[in-house]
Amino acid sequence: MKRKGVKHGRVKKRGTLVKTSCFAGNYIYVTDHAIKRYQERFKRVSEKNAQRAIIEGVKRSRLIALTRFGGREIRENRGVLYVCELQDNYLSVITVLISKVKLRFVS
Repeated sequence: MKRKGVKHGRVKKRGTLVKTSCFAGNYIYVTDHAIKRYQERFKRVSEKNAQRAIIEGVKRSRLIALTRFGGREIRENRGVLYVCELQDNYLSVITVLISKVKLRFVS
């Protein structure tokens, strides 16, 4: 017999308030050039799906190089290279490349 009024899932304590930033998760920007390169080199998907895939790839990527001039960083995830530029607290994805190196850390 189920009790009425009891919700399943997480239980919140009274008096606690979860504070989040309005920019939480919205700090990665993808340029039109990067979207075109993703569609050209990987999949012919819509711009929205390409942007979502690029952002998820950047989130899972690891930093492999920093350029001396220009402040760009090169990130890698499963054989895909992302060239990014950090501006204040925002990360802009400039372009997407395919790596020619054998994959070593793919799980």
